[in-house]
Amino acid sequence: MNRIVSFMSIGALLLASCSSPKKTSMDKTQDTKNVKIEFTGTDNFMIKNSKLKVSLYGVPANIADVPATLITEKEFTQEKVPFSVELPLPENPESLIEPKVDKGAAVKYYVTINWDANGSGVEDKGDIVIDYDKKFPTVTIDGNSQQIYLKESK
Repeated sequence: MNRIVSFMSIGALLLASCSSPKKTSMDKTQDTKNVKIEFTGTDNFMIKNSKLKVSLYGVPANIADVPATLITEKEFTQEKVPFSVELPLPENPESLIEPKVDKGAAVKYYVTINWDANGSGVEDKGDIVIDYDKKFPTVTIDGNSQQIYLKESK
């Protein structure tokens, strides 16, 4: 009788461990990495259109003259500068880069911004662009906030 109870207890424990929920790709909200970016600038920005798009690109650090690969992009709404955004990263962003990079190889990431701030429908004078004269918009994907400089297009 004791053996039967023991077998039943072991069976119940095994069944309980087998039916515990498994972590799926949909349950990774706590594991999601973001690139945290603070956009800043010294110009007096006149914003008529608050919609903008921020894109993250990656490129192998050891190969010259190859096109960068779009990793992710997201649309935001902003009515003033400075502002901060968090750009969600896909899992293993380096695996998306073409040409393929070896695991652990150096990768450079940078952001672009597309903001028709003057609302004209085209990229022209009065729009908000990255200020490449101050700093190239290179970012790291280590979770630390990074600063990107903006200016008004002339």
